[in-house]
Amino acid sequence: MPRLNVAPTKSVQLNLRRDLDMATEGYGLLEQKREILVMELMRLLNRVSKVQQEYSQARDVAYRTLRRAIAQNGYLHMRNFASGIEYDHKVEVETTVTAGFHTPHLTVSHSELHSQFGFAGTDALVDRTMQQFLQLLEVIARVAELETTVMLLARELKKTQRRVNALEHIFIPDYEATLHYISESLESKELDAFFTRKMIKKKLEAAQQARNESPAAEELSRTAVTSNKENQGQ
Repeated sequence: MPRLNVAPTKSVQLNLRRDLDMATEGYGLLEQKREILVMELMRLLNRVSKVQQEYSQARDVAYRTLRRAIAQNGYLHMRNFASGIEYDHKVEVETTVTAGFHTPHLTVSHSELHSQFGFAGTDALVDRTMQQFLQLLEVIARVAELETTVMLLARELKKTQRRVNALEHIFIPDYEATLHYISESLESKELDAFFTRKMIKKKLEAAQQARNESPAAEELSRTAVTSNKENQGQ
C-alpha cells in the first residue's frame, strides 16, 4: 500500500495523527453534506418534473389562445396590438443556503394587468392571450430557477463526491499506512535499543564481577605461595 515519504520519527508521527484525525472528521462532514445534497437534488428533480409539465401546459394553452386570436382578429391586427403593449417586468434574484451551498431564487413581478388598447376591433381572446403569456412568464421563471438550482447542486455534488473519494481511497489510507510504518519502525528501534542496553548491562556486570574477583584471586595466590614456602622450609 502506498505511503508518504517521511522520516519515521515521533514528531512526524504526532503530526500525521493530527492530520489524520482532521481528515477523518472532514470525511464525516463531507459524507453528511453529500447525503444532504443527494436528498435535496432528488426533491428538486421531482419539482422540476412537475414544473416542466406545468410549463408545457401553460405554453400550449397560451399559444392555442394566440392562434385563435390571430385567426379571429388577423395577423396584422395582432401585431399592432402587441407592439402597443408595454409592461414593466422585474426579476429579483435571491439566494438560499443548503448545506453551505448558495442556490438562486427567482421572483418575477410585473405591473398590474390592464387593457392597453381600445375595445374597438378587439375581443376577449386578445386580453386572454396577454394574460396567459404573462402567466407563462412566471412559470418560465420557476423552471429557470429549478433547472439552474439542479445544475448547481449536481456540480456541487460531483465536487463533494470527488473530495469524499480522495479522502476515502487516497488520503486516509496513505496516512494510515504511513503511521503503521512509523509505528513498526519506532517499535523496532525501541527493541534494538532495549537489547543493546541489555547487552551493555551484562558486559558491565561481567566487568564488575571480574574486578571484584581479581583481588580475591591475588590474595589466594599469595596465600598459596606462602604456604608452599613454609612447607619447603620444614
